[in-house]
Amino acid sequence: MSARILIIDDEAAIRKALERALRAFGYEVAAAGDTDSAYLLLSETAFDAVLLDLRLPQTMGDAFYLALVHQWPYLRGRIILMSGDPYTGSEEWPPDLQSCPVLMKPFSLETLAQTLAATLAEKTRRRNGA
Repeated sequence: MSARILIIDDEAAIRKALERALRAFGYEVAAAGDTDSAYLLLSETAFDAVLLDLRLPQTMGDAFYLALVHQWPYLRGRIILMSGDPYTGSEEWPPDLQSCPVLMKPFSLETLAQTLAATLAEKTRRRNGA
């Protein structure tokens, strides 16, 4: 069974491009353009990893990250942040948020594949107790 990936990004063109790329990599993919849709998808399906845009219209991605891992703790360590801003991150963020990988837009499909593979490998390593 292939890994399930959730994309959360308000830009439709980026969502569609990421969906196509991830399906070509062999992943099962779902996408949400807003927080409400993301909550609905997460309540219905367990995902192996999440690609989360840090700039969402309804809420900032860092606050949404905290809400996600509060509601679904298993997602901790499985969320990859995406940002088009030159500076991403804050010293005020909790350590687990600071340790999330960040893909700076625009990023290559090779960088996406490598970052996602590393995140999924870490999830497997943790599950196996390594």
